[in-house]
Amino acid sequence: MTGWRTSLAVLAGLAFAGEAEAGQDRTEPAAAARSGSVVVYEPAFFAGVQPNTALDMIERLPGFAFDSGGDVRGLSGAQGNVLIDGQRPASKSEDLDAVIRRIPAASVLRIEVIRGGAPGIDMQGAPVVANIIRRQNHALEGAMEAGVERHDDGRWAGELGFSASRSLSDDRRLEVAGEVYRYVDEDAGDGTRARRDASGDLLRLSDADQTGGGDGGKLTAAWRQPLGGGTLSANALASTERYDWRLDERISVPAAARSRIDETEEDSDIELGGTWERPLSRGRLEIIGLQRLGWETVNSESATERFDSDQTSGESIGRISLSRRLGERLTLDGGLEGAFNWQEGSARSEEDGVVIDLPSSNVRVEERRAELFGTAAWRPSDRLSVEAGLRLETSSLTQDGDAAADRTLTYAKPRLIAVWTPAPSSQWRFRVEREAGQLSFSDFITSASLDTDQISAGNADLRPAIKWVFEGVYERRFWTDGVASLTVFHEAIEDAIDRVPIVSGSEVFDAPGNIGDAERRVAQLRVSAPLARLGLQGGLLKTFVEWAHTEATDPTTGERRRMSGYNPFEAEVAFTHDLTARGLRWGVTAYFGSPYRQYRFDEVAEEMTDPWWSTFIEWKAHPNTTVTLEAENLTGRRYRLDRTLYDGPRDLNPVSRIEQRRESFGPWIGLKLRRTLG
Repeated sequence: MTGWRTSLAVLAGLAFAGEAEAGQDRTEPAAAARSGSVVVYEPAFFAGVQPNTALDMIERLPGFAFDSGGDVRGLSGAQGNVLIDGQRPASKSEDLDAVIRRIPAASVLRIEVIRGGAPGIDMQGAPVVANIIRRQNHALEGAMEAGVERHDDGRWAGELGFSASRSLSDDRRLEVAGEVYRYVDEDAGDGTRARRDASGDLLRLSDADQTGGGDGGKLTAAWRQPLGGGTLSANALASTERYDWRLDERISVPAAARSRIDETEEDSDIELGGTWERPLSRGRLEIIGLQRLGWETVNSESATERFDSDQTSGESIGRISLSRRLGERLTLDGGLEGAFNWQEGSARSEEDGVVIDLPSSNVRVEERRAELFGTAAWRPSDRLSVEAGLRLETSSLTQDGDAAADRTLTYAKPRLIAVWTPAPSSQWRFRVEREAGQLSFSDFITSASLDTDQISAGNADLRPAIKWVFEGVYERRFWTDGVASLTVFHEAIEDAIDRVPIVSGSEVFDAPGNIGDAERRVAQLRVSAPLARLGLQGGLLKTFVEWAHTEATDPTTGERRRMSGYNPFEAEVAFTHDLTARGLRWGVTAYFGSPYRQYRFDEVAEEMTDPWWSTFIEWKAHPNTTVTLEAENLTGRRYRLDRTLYDGPRDLNPVSRIEQRRESFGPWIGLKLRRTLG
């Protein structure tokens, strides 16, 4: 609990600093204007930081924490907290930050930050939303980017991309973008691997050399035009990527030998989406459609083992919503969403030429889901807004193949959000919500790792995790455009997903599965502090710190423990300095994390990675041309993995062996060139 007290003390200090300024002018920074719950930022506000893209501008908004979207079921809450011209992109395959990055900063007319809601804005449960309003420019706009990276082991990587958009008239717009790239896997490092018995005697020792990386490409297009008294926005995406990984081991104990594993993974995706929106006299009508298809193949091979997997997936979503304003302070919103998701896959494993019988190795999973939702957004005053909503979901899950299952799930998902702004310099936000997690259909199909000698069985009985979320946020503005916020939330989780044993014949396999009730308590501190008051004009220090406590009942031992894969502590500190007169910008970023654990029925693993340091310097060579030199992983961070393995279930069997891996990853440098058009 020390971290919680520390964050409260820091925020209290900032609050005191804010009170000391109470008698001073608390107006918004230049080029920012406030109207009720909306703060408008004009391009002049960002002039001092020389942004290249709309994403650069979003990242400099005071007090705004960008969210690319949550891992929840359906479209509501899964599309992030940034709108473009009042709409969310109808895409689930492409990250929201990639969409925003394609918008040149020169194309942005203004950015509106809405806290608690505003007429005509669908908040979708987000307490704060940013709305990027673009200029109506009939000239061709866009950008071209090229980059190259040099890694410490001599490998090269790079990228080449373009984006272009043009308004063919005041209400018709075409956008296209594409990229090709080659990358190096920064997590594939070199080091040593040791295996010991329970008493500590050395059984195996090797030097390991990993190399990983691949290439890919992506093409997107978007079109917008009037249709039927409203506006139609359509988008398309096609992407493909290949990843190759190799492990070479030089074994010295018990005897000199060599070992090698090769793995190849290929992924391809296609997506078509569209949104039709029509304004009504006191509201709006919106219809969204989305279709996705995906293919994935994995092939792993060593001298004695082989694993192959093929998976195909699809998702179809339709959503219709109707909103109506009942006066200036009350808005009602309701609608219906339906989805059909499916995935089929096969897995095959061999050892010394003998096929291993795997559970759930040939499976097709289908989900049909319908959701009815309604929301009321009420602003009783300029200082208070309240949103109450209810979503009723019913879904059927069917599984055919090696493991058959058929079940129907029904959930009620209420939500209550309140935003109180007692003064222009402070705001309180509260949220109570019941959420249903998104199932990964890949968890229904068996997979394997030759590197760790693990098989993860598919689980036909997997159910979505359900959680009640209780969240409170206090946000305080200081030094005109400085912001600090403290977020505290508690998650009470039902059917939490972790790792469970699966019995197949005489074999026991590890698998993802539901382990009953769990809880997660988190405190997050965010501070964005401009340093002009301290004598460093153009300096900005941004800090994010998170403390997390998780607790669940181990399905093997029955004891209370942390949930698998959750990091108890992480922090990121970023310093940037804008030298506008010289056309320069530079910065340093550091990321810190604590050890975290993975629990399996016959294993406990702990992982730890050293801090990651990076730096960059950006030169505005021309108003339309930017050159960036960056260096990543400056200290060559190290990675530690300690695995304790048992002869069987941990509650009944002794330790069989202990594996220790120590790896390091070298630094790399990169050079990027970006030129905007129009």
